[in-house]
Amino acid sequence: MRTALKQFSSLFSILFVVSCTSIPVHIVPDGRQIPADFTGIAHAGRTGTDTEFQQLSCLNPSWTLYTFAWNRIEAMQGEWDFSFYDKITDDCVAAGIKIIGILAYDAGWIHEENRRLRYVPPHRLPDFLLYVKKTVEHFRGRVDAWCIWNEPNFHFWTGPQDEFIELSRQTADVVREVDSDVILLAGAFNRMPRGLPVGFIKELFESGAMEKVDYIAFHPYEANVKRSIRLYEQFRKVVDEYGFGDKIWITEMGFPTGGWYPSRISLKRLPEAVIKIYTHLAYAGAMNVLWYQLYDPEIRERRGIRKSEDYFGLIRSVSDPTSKGANAFRLCAFYMPDTICYVLTSEQDGIPRSIQAFSFRGEKDSALVLWKDGIGKKRINIRLPGTNHLRHNIVTGNEVTVPAEINIRVGREPVFFTWQNSID
Repeated sequence: MRTALKQFSSLFSILFVVSCTSIPVHIVPDGRQIPADFTGIAHAGRTGTDTEFQQLSCLNPSWTLYTFAWNRIEAMQGEWDFSFYDKITDDCVAAGIKIIGILAYDAGWIHEENRRLRYVPPHRLPDFLLYVKKTVEHFRGRVDAWCIWNEPNFHFWTGPQDEFIELSRQTADVVREVDSDVILLAGAFNRMPRGLPVGFIKELFESGAMEKVDYIAFHPYEANVKRSIRLYEQFRKVVDEYGFGDKIWITEMGFPTGGWYPSRISLKRLPEAVIKIYTHLAYAGAMNVLWYQLYDPEIRERRGIRKSEDYFGLIRSVSDPTSKGANAFRLCAFYMPDTICYVLTSEQDGIPRSIQAFSFRGEKDSALVLWKDGIGKKRINIRLPGTNHLRHNIVTGNEVTVPAEINIRVGREPVFFTWQNSID
């Protein structure tokens, strides 16, 4: 870990020294076990450059996400070309990053008179299933999980809902026939355009289409962190009726720092949002959370309007590797996975009710994350256990050594402490 963090310092002109610590006093007894592969970055490794993989090594994501698009793999009927995804897959495997592959979208040649993008009509379903079969066979042992489609309740599926459900059911059958051990996800719902698609979700389960699926994917994009968490809890409540409340993968999450989306936040507040969303979703029970995405694309003017899709990156761009939220993500990726997450209570710990406080207790290293809701700051005393206590700057990545007992002012921006656990 120490080597990777030093590399990150050099890449982003910041100073980072590693070490950790464990948490103070009393905590609520029902801690959440955080999976060892909790963090990820969608579309990581897309440039295929050494510089990007050095940055990824420093950021430490466990997962990435790619659409293995049918129209690229079989651009002409019967002509199969996996080379584009072979390179991406091999690069990620070599870097130790696991892959979620999306099986999705149409191919232009399946449409006749009325071209309907991102829709597979029933009479073309056998063609889609052949693409699924050949793709899963080709990447067996290299792709760790497959997800059936992407955001079908948005514009990525333009056909009837019942036809999508049948496509999902038959796709799951084919994946299981080809690779019975691979992780299989379905859903990948978001809330757009008219709120959470409760009826669609329930019908997917009640149709039997989820019988061979391991997990359900969700994208809790909302206007801010609190509303995203509220949306996640609404979704969890719906799928919990079918035994999937603890089987949710967040395969996309993020906030743009520009454009016109209602979820747009300032560049200054992006690190705060990264820390808070990962902290909340960890404690809420999400299996993993993939940030969308690593880089902002090189900005292109479109009739004078910059699209929010150009601003979701953790890093400013390929040509300008300035951290936007990368330092905050790195803290989450190094100190949250493979821990037990607890929330501190105001009654037991003497922490004001306005302060959110979470501990992440690992075998060797632990962390404490806290912030104050509302305006203003609150001064509190904290006593940290263990040794080698550090306070991390979530924006710059800098860190300073602090005493075990410290008096601090807590405001809206999260405070991030780490330490090494004492060994008896």
